[in-house]
Amino acid sequence: MLKIKKILVPTDFSSQSSMVAAHARVLALQSGAEVVVAHCMRPFHLAVEGVDVPAHVVTEWYAEQKPRIEKQLAEFANIYFKDMKVRTVFAEGEPAGEIIEVAKREEADLIMISTHGYGAFRRFLLGSIAAKILHDSPVPVLTSTHVDAPASATEQIRTIVVAVDLSPRSPLVIANAAALAREFGAKLHVVHATPDEGDGAARYLDHAWRDEIARKVAIEIETYIRQGHAEADTVHVISGKTEEVVKQVAGEVEADLVVIGCHHSHGYNIVRTSPAPVLSLGMR
Repeated sequence: MLKIKKILVPTDFSSQSSMVAAHARVLALQSGAEVVVAHCMRPFHLAVEGVDVPAHVVTEWYAEQKPRIEKQLAEFANIYFKDMKVRTVFAEGEPAGEIIEVAKREEADLIMISTHGYGAFRRFLLGSIAAKILHDSPVPVLTSTHVDAPASATEQIRTIVVAVDLSPRSPLVIANAAALAREFGAKLHVVHATPDEGDGAARYLDHAWRDEIARKVAIEIETYIRQGHAEADTVHVISGKTEEVVKQVAGEVEADLVVIGCHHSHGYNIVRTSPAPVLSLGMR
């Protein structure tokens, strides 16, 4: 089961990554976790790819940039994680891959990352990085497109929604979400989206058949809950697009966290539309 003892917080020093750091501080204080703050610098040869640059320019550029960024990284860690167990890591390479490698080396239990930075290009770039990390990371990833500063240092996770796709991973996804719910004393809601009238053959089913399908799905989910030795407050089986159903339920129950499996087919759409941060468990 997921135990949060070390949190990796990659930063590009944008306002969004600062918001994530503020939330990471709250979570680390609640769980007693160590924090590792990391920044990945793109190699100079990638930044000027296709341009003929003298070797001494590369050497001078690196000599100037590395200590400057390391200082900025230390200052960032001191601002958001003062008086806590925190370390900094400077990496160089393709950001998504390097962040995952740092998480592996550090044996992090969780990666917390924002999905947007400053400006149109940065938004595209960081969104792409977040998508790659969500897709490739074996380490659970917590992210959100709707990150605000935590209301207070006592902010807590009180309600968790876990989305399941009825795959063989579902019992483990539910079990991990239930473990988090127990750790934080939170309510747990399990949600599954069935096809709506506009999805292929589903539009030919009458309401009685759709109700019967929903009933059988709910029974299957209850089986998963028992297999995961978990308890859930409510099981929601609703027809519609997965991301819209998850958004609806998360909004209705005022979820503080949405949990999904790594290979949930609509995972990134859930991240983009969810009103609450999304934890992708990174299960292989």
